[in-house]
Amino acid sequence: MRQVFIWAGVALCQFSLVIIARRDWLRLTLPSRRVIGRVTGHRIKRDSDGTGFSATYGFETEGGHHEVIDQVISTVRQPPEGTLVELTHPAGHPDLARPPRPLMWAAVYAFLLGLTGLLVALGLGLID
Repeated sequence: MRQVFIWAGVALCQFSLVIIARRDWLRLTLPSRRVIGRVTGHRIKRDSDGTGFSATYGFETEGGHHEVIDQVISTVRQPPEGTLVELTHPAGHPDLARPPRPLMWAAVYAFLLGLTGLLVALGLGLID
């Protein structure tokens, strides 16, 4: 039964990596565009853990006006409404604009890869 949970964990980590990497693939293969967005408001998310806020950014490109919602949820409304924020997006995909956070995303990938390695080692009996 232990092996089932270990290999299910490996599958879950790999599935998570594929889902995250699918969007980041465009960021890696297409030229990056930088735009300045203005915080136009905050999206509210309520759940059992409380209330969270995600900033919404409005910006202009050659294709017109765009609005995107930040992927990071905070317990406070930050940055304040009206703040100018640098956003990056793959060329031709302004819907994927977000504030650049390379260290955060590197940590997410490192965690998922490290956890996969740990679970594989457990599953193969290399560690107890």
